[in-house]
Amino acid sequence: MLIETTINTIRHAHTQYNTEKRYAGTIDVPLNEKGVQDSCRAAEKLLPIMFDVAISSNMRRAVETAQILTGGRIPIVKCKLCAERNFGVMEGHTWDEVQKFDPPILFVEVGNDLHSVNPKGGESFEDLWYRAIKFNRFLFKNYTGRNVLVVSHGVFLQMFHGVLRGLNCIESLGSYPANLELASFRFSNNCLIGEERKKLIGQAEVNF
Repeated sequence: MLIETTINTIRHAHTQYNTEKRYAGTIDVPLNEKGVQDSCRAAEKLLPIMFDVAISSNMRRAVETAQILTGGRIPIVKCKLCAERNFGVMEGHTWDEVQKFDPPILFVEVGNDLHSVNPKGGESFEDLWYRAIKFNRFLFKNYTGRNVLVVSHGVFLQMFHGVLRGLNCIESLGSYPANLELASFRFSNNCLIGEERKKLIGQAEVNF
């Protein structure tokens, strides 16, 4: 018997750290006024979609986004497996400040973007990728056959999208989601049969 599962992902809405181009990572920053307003506008576009459950990162900016997007219509399950990457010593700093670190942070270019490799105290891309695999297993174990909404973070969603597409760790870095960008992955049993992406509001944000 074929069982169809749809996993929809949305990156959280705007925060003050987005505005200031700061790395948030594990810093639990809330949405700013723009983020709240944009989430309200995005929620209107999601009304026709019948989600069964929302899985949110346990971080405030994701939870607040999920609460606004769902409007209390469906349960929200908080899950630390889909929290943002730990950026270590980079957290709280701007891009310009990070460029002056000594010893320097190593960056590699993948998908026309630069990615930090070795921030002291940070989470490696390999560890983040394995966490995305664990999250994927969690979803299919508990929500097979459902229409699931996942509200998470930019770098984690890079890795998670790669896992859903069957990519490896480095290949997963090639695509970065904008704030409030909806990505929908349709599965028949465990096989990906379709993917769609749509920006619910505005333009792509800086990757912080």
